[in-house]
Amino acid sequence: MPSTRKIELSFFLLLVAITAGLSFFIFKPYLGALFVAVVFAIVFRSVHEAIVKRIRLQSIASLLTLLFLCLVILTPVALFGFFVFDDAQNLYLSAKGGTPVMERLDEAFQPVERVIRGVIPNFEINLSEYTNAALSFFVDNFGSVFTRIVGMVFQTFIMLLALFFLFRDGTAFRKYLIGLSPLTNEYDERILKRLETAIASVVKGKLLIVLIQGILASVGFWFFGIPHAVLWGALTSIAALIPAVGVAIVFTPIIIYLFVTSGMGATIGLLVFAVFVGAIDNILGPVLFERGLQMHPLLILLSVLGGLVFFGPIGFLAGPVVLSLLLALLDIYPLLFQEKKSSSL
Repeated sequence: MPSTRKIELSFFLLLVAITAGLSFFIFKPYLGALFVAVVFAIVFRSVHEAIVKRIRLQSIASLLTLLFLCLVILTPVALFGFFVFDDAQNLYLSAKGGTPVMERLDEAFQPVERVIRGVIPNFEINLSEYTNAALSFFVDNFGSVFTRIVGMVFQTFIMLLALFFLFRDGTAFRKYLIGLSPLTNEYDERILKRLETAIASVVKGKLLIVLIQGILASVGFWFFGIPHAVLWGALTSIAALIPAVGVAIVFTPIIIYLFVTSGMGATIGLLVFAVFVGAIDNILGPVLFERGLQMHPLLILLSVLGGLVFFGPIGFLAGPVVLSLLLALLDIYPLLFQEKKSSSL
C-alpha cells in the first residue's frame, strides 16, 4: 500500500498537470503575442531602466517606454509591412497584365540569357512567367490579411498590455520563475542572464540590422526609380540573413536592370549604395553585438528559416530565441557536470 504522503503527492501532481493543460489551451490563442512581448521586454529593458532613473515611477515609466517602442519600432514596421503587401499585389498585377515594367525586366535579362545560351542553346528566361507564379503564391497565401485585421489589432493590444506589465513587474516575474526552478539560484540567474543577453544580442545585432538594411534598400530603390521599391527592400532584408553575399543577391539583378534602362551614371550610383547597405552589417554589428552571446551567421539564418516553417511568421523571432536558449543551457551544462563530479569524489 502506498503511503499517504505518496498518494497526496500523486494527487497534487495530477491536479497540476490537468490545470496546466487547461491553462495552456486557455492561453494558446495569445502565446504568440505573449512571446513577442517577452522578447521586446528583454531587448528594450535598458531603455526602460534609463526612463525609470529619470521618472522614478514604474507605471509612468513603463507607459513611456511603450510609447517609445510604438513610435520607433512598431509603427515603422507596420507601415513597411503594409507597403510590402501593396507592392506585391501591384507587381502581381503587372506581371499578369504584361505591363511595360515587366517588359523592361525581360529586356534587362536578355544579355544574361544570350551568354547562357552559348553554353545551353535551349535556355530561356521567362521572367514574367516566373514572377507571375511566385507572386501568385505570395498573394494567395497573404490575401486573408485584411480579413483578419481585427484579430491582428487585438493580438497587438494583448502584446502591448503584456509588455506594459513586463516592464512594470518584470523583476517580480523573474524572482517567481527562479523560485519555481529546482536548480540553485546561482544557475537560474546565469541561465536567465545569458538567455537575455543572447536574445538582445541576436535581435539587435542581426534581425534589427537586416530590417535597417531592408528599409534603406527600399529608399535607395525608390530614389533610383526602381519599380516596387519596398518589395525589393523586403527581399533585401531576408537575403541579408545570408552571410557575405545576401545583399548582392537582390542588388545584382536590379543593377543590371538599371544599367539597361537608365545608363551608366545611375548604375554606378546604385552600385555604390549597394556597397554601403552591405557594409551596414559590419558597421553596426560589432556595436550591437557587444558583450552579447556570439552566434554564427549560418545558425541565425537556419534558425530564422526553420522558425518560419515551424512557428509561422512569428518564427522570425522564435527560431533565434529557441536556439539562444539551447546555447545558454549548453553553456551552463559543463558547470553542472563539474559540480556533480566534484560531489561524487
